[in-house]
Amino acid sequence: MKKLGRIGVCLALGLCLTIPAYAQGGENGAWQAIDDQRDLRRKGELLESFIKSYGNSAHRPDADFQLINIYVSNNDHAKILNHAESFRTNLPSADNSAKSKMFQEAVFAAYQLKNVPKVIEFSGYALTADPNNLTVLTLLARSNLPDPVKAMEHANKALSIPRPATMTQEAYDKNQAYMHAIVAPVFLSQNKFAEAQEHLSVALKANPKDQAAQFQYGFASVNLAGVSAKDAQEANTAMVKAMTATPTNQAEVEAAKAKVEAASKQALQHRDNAIDALAKAVALGSQKPLTDQSKVLLDGLYKSKTGSLDGEEQLIAEKKKELGL
Repeated sequence: MKKLGRIGVCLALGLCLTIPAYAQGGENGAWQAIDDQRDLRRKGELLESFIKSYGNSAHRPDADFQLINIYVSNNDHAKILNHAESFRTNLPSADNSAKSKMFQEAVFAAYQLKNVPKVIEFSGYALTADPNNLTVLTLLARSNLPDPVKAMEHANKALSIPRPATMTQEAYDKNQAYMHAIVAPVFLSQNKFAEAQEHLSVALKANPKDQAAQFQYGFASVNLAGVSAKDAQEANTAMVKAMTATPTNQAEVEAAKAKVEAASKQALQHRDNAIDALAKAVALGSQKPLTDQSKVLLDGLYKSKTGSLDGEEQLIAEKKKELGL
């Protein structure tokens, strides 16, 4: 009987020792089944089951992102949103990089579903995890969310962020150009025409077919031409005053003359820049109000430069060709 008792104890101990091994084997086996599965629908089912059964697995958040990729391939935006919510609630220990990536996916899913409250909600989670998430900042700025003031803050923030390693230079340049186009009108509204022109230059370099940006660049240039013309007039007045002084202050005359020449040259350059941009805006012609406004400004500048409107239509035709229209 004692011998049988010892055997029973050994068996009991053996079971105790092997139970964890079988549990671990279950997780590893489940993960191996996922790796081996080639059918995406079945793989998705296995991943869903794995995450539910092994919530604290070391294979998370890799399992989550594999599942999200399957949802993305199926355009299953509702499932992406639901899984991101579950991820936020049930995996708070995930690092900020994983959180930012997951919540970014939720932002785009909500955007596709036209669920603005969820776009704003998950954007907040994503930016809390990573304030420099350029993709989320860009979407908010382009969507004017959550309000115009914050959208402008997001655009300015985006402009300060270096290119992420995961983004190509071409995509980054295009993205930043769009942010410049968003920021520029604010400077126009504040009569900060030089600053607006700087932003618009970048935007137009990336997308010269942006009619609004062409019009805005032309408008800024018209105003800058006016500023330079005023500077030239004031310098001319100072020059006359220096010339008629007794005795003539030759040093002041020469300094004022140089200012007149520089400001006059700058005014003409701004005028020509305005003509070029406005002619392109008219050539693009995609938005009638902008086309009409551009044409009015162009007529005045072109006539001021040449004395008539002869040749203006030819100029517009040349700009169409230049833009590949």
